[in-house]
Amino acid sequence: MTMVAQAALARGAHPILLTSVAAITCSGGTATKNRAFVPQTFAAGTATEAPVVDLETLSVSLYNSLRFCPNNGDYGSDPLGAFFCNDHTHFETYGAQRIAPLVADDIRRKNLPLATYLR
Repeated sequence: MTMVAQAALARGAHPILLTSVAAITCSGGTATKNRAFVPQTFAAGTATEAPVVDLETLSVSLYNSLRFCPNNGDYGSDPLGAFFCNDHTHFETYGAQRIAPLVADDIRRKNLPLATYLR
């Protein structure tokens, strides 16, 4: 990630790094963080001064607000079935429409130049 961000910077781009979105994993009634490479994403952001959107934390917060936990692991029924594909990580259209604003809102909160282009 550091090398890619440095290459982007060298070409005049303004990289924004994102951590991985969380899969739906529950500890009792609470969704939990479960992704690898989050520390490495933040380290690449620090090394290149690129902003980082912590999508893992943002997605876990969203899952908890939607009360996705506990669940019986049936990703073919609502509300999980409307949000996730049956692999509990990738999204159906509705889920993607709920995740995308997390990224856009964080870009706005950080007052990044890209925010000017977001609806």
